Amino acid sequence: MIPTLRSLPDPGAMTMYLRERYGLGFTGCTLLRSLVNDVYELATADARYILKLYRYGGRRPDEIRWETGLSAHLIANGLRTPAVHPLPDGDPVGLLDAAEGPRPFVLQEFVDGSKPPYQENLYREFGGLVARFHEMADSYVPEFPRLAPDLSQQFDELRPHLAPAQENLLRALTDAVRNNLARYSLASGICHGDVTLDNLLVAGNGLVLYDFDLAAVGYRAADFTGVAATPYWDAFKAGYSAHRPITADDEAAIPYLGVVARISNLHFHLVDKPLIRGAESRTEGWADRELTALEQAAEQLL
Repeated sequence: MIPTLRSLPDPGAMTMYLRERYGLGFTGCTLLRSLVNDVYELATADARYILKLYRYGGRRPDEIRWETGLSAHLIANGLRTPAVHPLPDGDPVGLLDAAEGPRPFVLQEFVDGSKPPYQENLYREFGGLVARFHEMADSYVPEFPRLAPDLSQQFDELRPHLAPAQENLLRALTDAVRNNLARYSLASGICHGDVTLDNLLVAGNGLVLYDFDLAAVGYRAADFTGVAATPYWDAFKAGYSAHRPITADDEAAIPYLGVVARISNLHFHLVDKPLIRGAESRTEGWADRELTALEQAAEQLL
């Protein structure tokens, strides 16, 4: 068999396979999304579930157990997030024998919620939720390791895809990030990694936070970079500060941590995504937008 980079399991076959693995009477399976990971919705006669099938060569099973352990810890402390449904042996992570190699998977409850509107009061509540997430994560004692992104490695992998001027720009920005972050006293801990409304649902009378695929230990202010670039930063900051302080150093570091986030996004669009969507995906405009934003950041920070 020729080596395979990425396979896409048939939903009908997944229904039968997962019915046997979990001992649940799944009646159907629908592919919802296929990008970095494949996401399926499964149904029984009286319940719905979400299955995340991780790509081969990405997160190792123990890193995913770190993630599911974090979810269980948050739920135990009162934060709403989708509960993980373990396999009959108690393991939250299974392995699917795919053409490219073993792919980890996790089954979660389906949360019947809606995407919230962009409003100040929502962002204030969102800020409070992220503060509670940070507070609860402080007491999480993981049994398994979790690797954080390596800025130097991402830069090295980006270099073949950059023009000389772009490479020089990113080199200057990464140097500025290292030099300036060293000046600040920043709170560290587990970060969500993708604090946007894309990972928030309104369910019942409350908010549900989900998708810890990018969660790892880092500077907590990194979780503010996305919201700080919106008109709702003041509302979010007020909600967060009602539970936990945001120091002057935290705020001063946000532009530099925003550079880190944009380099990570650029790495995804130029290095990771083409492996699953083809080299043509580099021309979709996402990488150009990140490079433009990095050029604008250089005007402010260099």
